[in-house]
Amino acid sequence: MTMTRLSLKQIHDLSYDALRQCGASELQAGVVAQELMDAEAEGIRNVGLGYIHLYLNHLRCGKVDGNAIPEIVKESAAATIVNAHHGFCHTAYMHAEERLIVTTREQGIGMLAINHSYSAGVLGWFVRRLAQRGLMSLMFANSSKAVAAHGGKVPFFGTNPFAFGSPRENAEPLVIDMATASTARVNIVKAASEGEPIELGHAIDANGNPTTDAAAALKGAQLPVGGPKGFGLGLIVDLMGGALTGGNCSYETPLFSNNEDGPPNVGQSIIAFNPDFYSSDYLAHMESMFSAMTEDNDVRIPGERRHNLRAKHEAEGVDVPQALLDKIAALCKP
Repeated sequence: MTMTRLSLKQIHDLSYDALRQCGASELQAGVVAQELMDAEAEGIRNVGLGYIHLYLNHLRCGKVDGNAIPEIVKESAAATIVNAHHGFCHTAYMHAEERLIVTTREQGIGMLAINHSYSAGVLGWFVRRLAQRGLMSLMFANSSKAVAAHGGKVPFFGTNPFAFGSPRENAEPLVIDMATASTARVNIVKAASEGEPIELGHAIDANGNPTTDAAAALKGAQLPVGGPKGFGLGLIVDLMGGALTGGNCSYETPLFSNNEDGPPNVGQSIIAFNPDFYSSDYLAHMESMFSAMTEDNDVRIPGERRHNLRAKHEAEGVDVPQALLDKIAALCKP
């Protein structure tokens, strides 16, 4: 496979130019290009440049509004609601990030709800930003149906990720970012395109039978991680991201994977906490816990791998398949 090495700045500029050529405004393209660059920096290709084709196609067909201007539509001392107007989630978040930080510091807790929104990409991107500003946070983001409810036979929930972030003492943030499906959908799509099998337990076919055939899985449904526990987590995410924000729940959402049926109209919610409001030694206590957890154990603190890859890619650049770059270039042609 032919690879081309790009600096992070080149990845940012490539993403920005592609988004602009496919109809995104400077406002929308600028934030999304930053998130795509950060995904590549942290080694998360499946929602980095490997995901941009969906953004570009959806800009072309109107599934995401490249000219949307996010708007704060309701606020209280601790809560903010942003209407993304069917633009990118990242741009809507940035529109209210400072208010979320200020209200959280003042009140001890703050919440940001985004409605009429679109795919959130890497949830760790959001909680990491807040952790860098000294705040803990939880984020929930629902997506289009792909995962069967526990005991069900058809897609009902999205892969419905959630994330947690926290500042650390003299270290990069703690970031826990996970889907509530047993594996990311893009992994099954990749396996199907390459004719490779998937592990048993990730999916069922159209008849509800367990399968290792990735193509059959795409015609059936994915399974929640941990059976009924993952089902419960996926339900929580759907309520927090969809129903609570006033957006669609997963089963009501047009699929992210095609160009049909208009904007997905999903939602995201972020609950942030000011640790100083609750404890005078939170950071020190957490580091003591991590020391005890890792002593004489091969335990990796969540977020460390992302940080190490970011440092590596900042210094050395990122290898990108030329075929992927060619695909992006083709999508940008008038």
